[in-house]
Amino acid sequence: MAIPVPSEFQTAAPRPLPAGSEALLRLLDDAHTDWEGAAELALSDLSLALPLLLACPLQAGEAGEPADALKRRLQSAGIDLLRAWLLAATATPPPHSPVSRQPSAETIDSARLRGECARHIAIENRYPRPQEACLAAMLSALAAPDEAARLGRACGLAPPAVDALQMAGALDEHIRAAHPLARILWSALRLAGPPTREPAPQLVEMSGLSAESLASLRADVGFLSGELAARPPTPPAGTGSLPPAVQAAALGALYGAAFADLDAQAGAQRLMLGCRLIHGLDAPLMLCADAAGQLTALFPRPDACAEWLDELALQADDDASAIALALRSHSATSQQFGTTFSGRSAADWQIARWLGGSGIACLPLHLPEGDVVAVFPLAPDQAHPGSLGASLSALLGKAASQLLRTRQLATAQAERADQVRERCTRHIRTVVHEARNPLTVIRSYVGLLQQRKVADPALHEGLGTIGDELGRMTGLLERLLAPPSADAEDAGCAVGELLDELQALCAAPLFERHGIRFEVRKPAHLARVSMSASDLRQVLLNLLRNASEALSPGCRCVLAVPGRVAVDGHPCLEIRLVDNGPGLPTERIADLFAATPSAKGGEHQGIGLSIVRDILARWRATLVCRSQPGTGTSFQLFIPLEDRA
Repeated sequence: MAIPVPSEFQTAAPRPLPAGSEALLRLLDDAHTDWEGAAELALSDLSLALPLLLACPLQAGEAGEPADALKRRLQSAGIDLLRAWLLAATATPPPHSPVSRQPSAETIDSARLRGECARHIAIENRYPRPQEACLAAMLSALAAPDEAARLGRACGLAPPAVDALQMAGALDEHIRAAHPLARILWSALRLAGPPTREPAPQLVEMSGLSAESLASLRADVGFLSGELAARPPTPPAGTGSLPPAVQAAALGALYGAAFADLDAQAGAQRLMLGCRLIHGLDAPLMLCADAAGQLTALFPRPDACAEWLDELALQADDDASAIALALRSHSATSQQFGTTFSGRSAADWQIARWLGGSGIACLPLHLPEGDVVAVFPLAPDQAHPGSLGASLSALLGKAASQLLRTRQLATAQAERADQVRERCTRHIRTVVHEARNPLTVIRSYVGLLQQRKVADPALHEGLGTIGDELGRMTGLLERLLAPPSADAEDAGCAVGELLDELQALCAAPLFERHGIRFEVRKPAHLARVSMSASDLRQVLLNLLRNASEALSPGCRCVLAVPGRVAVDGHPCLEIRLVDNGPGLPTERIADLFAATPSAKGGEHQGIGLSIVRDILARWRATLVCRSQPGTGTSFQLFIPLEDRA
């Protein structure tokens, strides 16, 4: 069912595809799209290049390389939207297009010949932007100088190129005094005329090329531009056009694919390009109601209209607003305002001004994902709604549906993540609460043992170390209850003191009681590293525990600090852990940090090295492992030094 809209938005009847459409479609069908080839094809065919440049004019810095600019526009449109553009081509250009009619095949041939002549003359004269000269010469084939200059300006050509189009019929003395591009264009237009036996002296002087060079250039360019090739007969209008129902279904599928998996920003860019390319219109302001009933912009816009709308706080139940009425009633509305405020809704009046119109047309889209209203600006003489074509309705609807689905999916995922986070938090709190009780009992018992064995200094010191480690375990449990913070702990660590603690803590229980020799080798003074003591202790304890479990009686494990090294130009401290055990299994070396079940069985979860990797990554530290069967294993830690400046 057609949705009423201003008559300006209606589309025209089908027409044959642009001349280069078949070749472009073949390029789009390749498994790996040749975007550079597609851009070169579009640049050589005004029926392709012109709509793209009118939809998205050249920006600053692009005028000199229009082929690259066309490549970016083709990629931005995407394969599916380009196919939809060719399928939805209309008999006359869109309403806002500066072009009065579709270029004929003869005009396209003439434009191609002029463009090639200009490009080669520019190259011979070492003009720095030959593609710019080519595009200007092609546009000159479409209309008289004034209209061609207006068209060049609409396409975003640089002022020298627009001036060259404007001066195409000027006097010779004026051309000589103008920008070099004016001389190139003047020469190209005359060289592209009917071939002559001898170029005119004026052309020789203006082009800066010899008569022989011009004659050779004309022959070569004529062949390259296809002038010498026979053109197949142009099919009559309407040949091969699809039935309306089939065309609508195909367009709907293409529009849906064009906006799939796009975020709001990318979707807005593609919607703007699609509206301009296919319908000659700027994309409307698309509004939907949020959970609180406030109308918000569905897509971001290049202007600040979306931000101002949020500040305006227009509500969906506003009785005075034609926009809100269209959204609630699913019926199109329109409103005209004067240059000064008039009407019932100040909000509608302001939105019309922000969109650059004297009025607004509000077109509701009743979609499965939710209700949306598209707000178009109206010119002063547009007061009566017409009908919305199926193509524009499908384009707006598919773009809005895809973004609404993306938002709903993101909201559902966020809700699920919050639920999982809440369950994990409750579980962690329960475990921490239950773990505090036995830890408190153990620490109390260790304290009693220290009091009873005061006469044994070694035992007293060992019990103190156990108490300290129990305290550290309590601290680790407490960290589970708080979100990670980079400032929660001192980032610096005195490595020498930490190694002394580890030797006292690990030598006897992990190594000596199993008949394994354990040594710590370090210089008297060590620089501090940029890593918290708790994290470095956890890394080394994981590695030491793994070594003690892998070694047999009679083996040896050495924890050493060779000194400072430079890693990628950054000063680091190297810490080595070397043993002469059986070495790591081959499958473990192949994926060292994988959190896979351990072959040791029991309580071993096989995640020690993955934890080590994650901790080191937080501090930009590096781990290198070497292992050979029957020879042993070595781990080298490279930890950045603390910046004391």
